[in-house]
Amino acid sequence: MQNNKFNKKAQIGETLTWGVATLIVIGILIVFLFFSSVLATKTKILNIDDVKSDVEEKSPVLSIKTALAHYIAEDRNSEIINKILEEKND
Repeated sequence: MQNNKFNKKAQIGETLTWGVATLIVIGILIVFLFFSSVLATKTKILNIDDVKSDVEEKSPVLSIKTALAHYIAEDRNSEIINKILEEKND
C-alpha cells in the first residue's frame, strides 16, 4: 500500500477538490446575496399607521394582573399597587 502523504498526484487531486468546493460555496453565497438584495428592494415598506391588529383596545390582562396583585397583597397595599399602575400607564 502506497502512502498518499508523499504522493504528489494525491495532493494535487485533494487541492483541486477543496478549490472547486470553495468556489462552489462562494458562488452560492454570491447568488444568495444577489437574490436577497433583489427581494429587499422589491418589498413594501410598512408604515406603523397602516398596521392593524385584532387585539382589543383595552386588554383584560392588566385588570387580571391587578386583581391578582390585590389578592396576593390581601388588599393591604392596594393604594401602592394602584399608584404604581397609574405611573406605568401615564
